[in-house]
Amino acid sequence: MTAAENKELVRHIMEDGFNKQDMAVVYATFHDDYVRHGHGVASMESLAEHVEDLKARHAAFDEARFNIQKIVGDDDTVAVYYIFTGVHSGEFNGIPATGREVSRPAAAFFTVRDGKVAEGTIFADGGGFMAQLQGD
Repeated sequence: MTAAENKELVRHIMEDGFNKQDMAVVYATFHDDYVRHGHGVASMESLAEHVEDLKARHAAFDEARFNIQKIVGDDDTVAVYYIFTGVHSGEFNGIPATGREVSRPAAAFFTVRDGKVAEGTIFADGGGFMAQLQGD
């Protein structure tokens, strides 16, 4: 795939998969052995773990969205800067629902292999995000 096709794949995953809560998109666009290296978010060792994490975010945050700010591609790597937004409506990481609107900036680097995402490295402001939930 070209860099442009890889960028479109990641855009499709974020906007049509996560934002529309269509996990069929996620299953179709990630390798089963997908690994997520998290910095400020949890790491994941499989696609199944990753999907459960995405579902948990939708369960804990109404209007959960990935808002893409910038996306670039180079060969098999796609980098995306995005902001996660939502309304804290359910328990998340042991914190009961607060009703607060939250946002968390993040950058992700995805490796595409054979037309699917094989690996991701995510850098997110986990501390700032938790402070929003705790009202700090």
